[in-house]
Amino acid sequence: MLSKRKFLFLSLVVVTAVSALVAASVGGANATGGSSKAAASGAITVWVDAVRLPAAQKYIKTHPKVKVKLVTYDGDGNGATTLQAKIQLWNRVGKGWPDVIFTEQANDPVWMASKPFDYAAPVNGLVPAKILKGIPAPSRAQCTVNGREICVQDNLAQTVLWYDKTLMNKFGYAVPTTWQQWAALGEKVAKEHPGYIIGNTGDSYSHWVYLWAGQCPLSQVLKNGSVRINSGQSHCTRMASLLDPLIANGATPPENIFTPAFAQKYGGADPKVLMMPGPTWYAKDVFSGTLKIPAGHMTAAMPLRWNNEAPITTGQVGGGPWVISRHSKNSTAAGDFVTYVMSAPFVKDTAPGYPSYAPAAVRWLTKLGKDPYFASNPAKPMIAASALVWKGWSMVTYPDQPVWSNTVVTQLVGGKSLTSQMPALGDELAKAAQAAGYKVVRK
Repeated sequence: MLSKRKFLFLSLVVVTAVSALVAASVGGANATGGSSKAAASGAITVWVDAVRLPAAQKYIKTHPKVKVKLVTYDGDGNGATTLQAKIQLWNRVGKGWPDVIFTEQANDPVWMASKPFDYAAPVNGLVPAKILKGIPAPSRAQCTVNGREICVQDNLAQTVLWYDKTLMNKFGYAVPTTWQQWAALGEKVAKEHPGYIIGNTGDSYSHWVYLWAGQCPLSQVLKNGSVRINSGQSHCTRMASLLDPLIANGATPPENIFTPAFAQKYGGADPKVLMMPGPTWYAKDVFSGTLKIPAGHMTAAMPLRWNNEAPITTGQVGGGPWVISRHSKNSTAAGDFVTYVMSAPFVKDTAPGYPSYAPAAVRWLTKLGKDPYFASNPAKPMIAASALVWKGWSMVTYPDQPVWSNTVVTQLVGGKSLTSQMPALGDELAKAAQAAGYKVVRK
């Protein structure tokens, strides 16, 4: 049970976060969504992933004066390099650039705004200032490269602790508040209820969920533009040591949550997901959609903290930014499109996760809180988590997800410990950073 002092602290965090969200909502554009001052017309080309397709189609339906050519692609997800290859081609031939691109990769705008790609345009003046002011400062900071704000985050992807309230009550377990309590419960679950899990480590972004939350400096851009990659630092090794027994006993298997095998093994009418540290968009997209876990089971708790340290969490595990091309011949319509798809009232129905724009987030959370799918309202932990993201993990120009998957996950599947793979993880990330032009600091 939480002490009164700790409960008061967590309550204050939630109240402060809610107040900030409401203040941003009041200070932002009106709740009906907005569009650029100039009337949008003409033609634009927009690249989106399948998830953002319905929002793009809404724009087409409601803006008949703008002719939109839609192209769906892989979203550059999981560290793909689709966009790098395409932009290099367009730059080479001097044509073909889409006016707007959505990418699932939070770090894509960093290289898209840098040479030799030089694709992204500053969003100031293209997206209304009132809209930008309604986006949390950490999200805007991640969209700022060399002093220019060059993207707009579609939705936040802060992590919380998801848990199955029905199963926790059935087994007589209390919801943990620290990583240590979570790990201890995982060892207990492996003995008392084998086959049930408290997380997973096989996703391409699992290092973001655990190592970022552990304040491990694997992606820390310094003031001089170099990047710190120190996989042997104590914040890295302590989290690896905590996870190793849980990987070995099956409580956090190195399996990918999006595979049919995972859904068959842990989802369905008899779910085996007891707990799951994960981003806010897991809410229904994963638990209801991918895993088919029945209604009345899942809800969210505060992000885990390390012993008595202040609670922190991971941010931008997905979410994805909208980027406008500096080559656009119709930047007015491009800005109008981006403004609409992230701020219009329908966002509460179509957003896959917690919208970055505060008024849209308020509407989305209100609807989420009334959704009978959840065992209890998950909104408060989500709001609190949005203000607790550790800022020591930076967006960089190179994809790190393939490094985690190819260097670490393959070895975990083969029975190796995470601790034993941390040196190799650091080495391979350093190679990727150096290849991208960064000076690497290993201490």
